[in-house]
Amino acid sequence: MTDKPKKKIWSRRDFLMQSGGGMAGLALASLMHDDKVFAQDAALASDQCSAVFPGAFEPKPPHFKPRAKSVISLFMSGGPSQVDTFDYKPALTKYAGVPLEDLIGEKFAVRQGMPGPLMPSPFEFKQHGESGMWVSELFPHLAKQVDHIAFIKSLYGRSNDHIQSTYEMQTGQIRVGFPSVGCWVTYGLGSESSSLPGFVVMNDYRGGPLGGPAD
Repeated sequence: MTDKPKKKIWSRRDFLMQSGGGMAGLALASLMHDDKVFAQDAALASDQCSAVFPGAFEPKPPHFKPRAKSVISLFMSGGPSQVDTFDYKPALTKYAGVPLEDLIGEKFAVRQGMPGPLMPSPFEFKQHGESGMWVSELFPHLAKQVDHIAFIKSLYGRSNDHIQSTYEMQTGQIRVGFPSVGCWVTYGLGSESSSLPGFVVMNDYRGGPLGGPAD
């Protein structure tokens, strides 16, 4: 009869040494993979397919040479009215106090009920810059920079509801669940870091997305 091999019993020190070495090896492998030092990654990098199908979050060359390194998008839902800021409406002053039904020749109702008479903006407008952009007196400093700002006045939505319009402004769809502009930018250009997100969204004080669940 042959003696059965004795089971090796690790001491606590050996267990910590073996476990720690294993974790360090996993971390080293991850770092080497990120730095493209593996032979397989080096071979793939030399293949033309890697230029056509790069990693999902790796930086990708844009179609045009960029002039900006980062973008901060401020979507201020519930902000001031356009007729009090940059959308000058001289006809509102001309027809101030006139019921809208008198102008169109018939009665009608909107979602909030019967509309009242027309009310012009209480703020004065002036033209500024070489572009002659109309700006309200609310923005005396911003008015000096109008030639460096792009004002889009042709934008319109498919819904007259604030929630659906907010979805459409951010995603192009009036229904919830579609990727936002930041998602598409990250998809198209990638991210400079594999450990940080390509874009972040900061909710307002209510703690949740507009029209979405609070938790």
